[in-house]
Amino acid sequence: MKTTRNIFISLVALAVVGCSLLDEEPKSYLTEDEVYGSPEMVKNNALLSIYQYIGGNRQSEGLQGTTRGIYDLNSITTDEQYIPVRGGDWYDGGYWLMLATHSWTATDESLLDTWNYIFRVITLCTRNIHNIEIAALKFPDNKTAFDSYIAELRALRALYYFYAIDLYGNIPLVTYNGLSHDTISQLPRPTIYNYTLKELTSVLDQLPEEYSQKEGSEYYGRVTRYVAEFVITKLALNASVYADNDWTDNIYPDADAVLIKCGADTMPAMQAVVYYADLLSAAFRLEDDYNNNFKVKNENSAENIFTIPVNYQLYNRQWFYFHRSRHYRHGAALGVGGENGTCATIETLRAFGYPDNPDPRFDSNFYYEYVIENNDSVYLDDGVTPLFYAPLEADRLDLSGSEYEKTAGARIKKYEFDKNAITDGTIGNNDIVLFRYADVLLMKAEALTRQGIDATEIVNQIRKRVNATELTGVTLEDIYKERRCELMWEGWHRNDMIRFRHFTDQTTTNITNTGESFNYTTVFPIPQDILDMNQSWKQNNGYSATNY
Repeated sequence: MKTTRNIFISLVALAVVGCSLLDEEPKSYLTEDEVYGSPEMVKNNALLSIYQYIGGNRQSEGLQGTTRGIYDLNSITTDEQYIPVRGGDWYDGGYWLMLATHSWTATDESLLDTWNYIFRVITLCTRNIHNIEIAALKFPDNKTAFDSYIAELRALRALYYFYAIDLYGNIPLVTYNGLSHDTISQLPRPTIYNYTLKELTSVLDQLPEEYSQKEGSEYYGRVTRYVAEFVITKLALNASVYADNDWTDNIYPDADAVLIKCGADTMPAMQAVVYYADLLSAAFRLEDDYNNNFKVKNENSAENIFTIPVNYQLYNRQWFYFHRSRHYRHGAALGVGGENGTCATIETLRAFGYPDNPDPRFDSNFYYEYVIENNDSVYLDDGVTPLFYAPLEADRLDLSGSEYEKTAGARIKKYEFDKNAITDGTIGNNDIVLFRYADVLLMKAEALTRQGIDATEIVNQIRKRVNATELTGVTLEDIYKERRCELMWEGWHRNDMIRFRHFTDQTTTNITNTGESFNYTTVFPIPQDILDMNQSWKQNNGYSATNY
């Protein structure tokens, strides 16, 4: 019997992954036969359709590229970057100050929007796994292919659970289709962590050993074995964080008490990091030029592991951070726009050795001091005064009234500017880098160091690539600093600060030094709207009724 269900209609064919761009909003009612009427339609509508959500063009959506979502929660909350108040600009109801001072509450809209985005994808993966299982009964000859689709969706769902536990701590586990709000249980962070690890290690052998970052590949932009191995490595590295039942007590569990499946064996977490890093080392290498990973055409980087495919001719995915950072006149000189916001903190400048002895990556990551575009100086509105970004003047949260109100701070550079980009330069042809091999090497170096094994040679591989002075030995703090310099602007610094126990003891321009413990802010509160729908759920530790 045919049943009519409210589903999505395919709109525009995408050569990128050979699938359909599915509009998020239902446009009509189609029968199941019309949606899953052939094995190819099952692949398009139950698997490939999900990848439209990896990137976004609306606030709080996409894994990167847009604002007030995962990236900002992982970046503006740290001592890496911030958005100061600049006179009449960037107060925005106190939102950016709230991120910088860790004063968010359970009623903040962006926390709810980000939660909804993450769990929308998790729920869609769960629903589509169910639909593929039903389709497999109809097309038994395609069971092998359908099993691989299910494995890929399980891995993608686990990827989103990684972001969910990292941001929100104690969360629901949605693995069955059609559950109502009142039947979904909130589980402790360690439980979801162990589930996520088990999901990824269970499906590894069913995932293709294919490159996800290569344009033209059937697997371009998709979760392959290499992507899953990277996420397992990241989960293992953060074992002491994610296996912690109470992150407010300053007592952290032993990472090596967490055993992780590594092939036919299990290993303690730090050994597992090395195991999976070595697997990835067989498939990836550092690019000879650091900047190649962020060029306009970066699809064939030998270093990038997982990216958000961006092509302004095919779909509407934004990379907004350059636009948000550059001065208005800087944008005008490029023929696009600018919002004169985000800049590097003083802590970041110190880590890079600016101004006395800057790291060689400083020029790749920042616009600073006098700005030259198209072989000409960029001038302020008077047409006479050159634009001068003053890095060291970004020394307070509110720059209003300062001589450098509009020009304080080193600005985002990292990605090559695409002269053909549209929408004020926010949609070009640079794929957005999510995971890359340099991070794998640094994770391995950290895991070895935590085991008391020298990792100097590994860190020096990364430093030699950019002609930085080689180190004669490395400590954990050396690796922490190296991660900041290598991965600047890439959305990993909050994760690093928490793991290295620096996130809640910030006494910089970002955190008001009141002596109060900020340990509970290593996770965000469960949005109040979600708690209101699930009366048995509890708010995360530290966020009492007085917090909202």
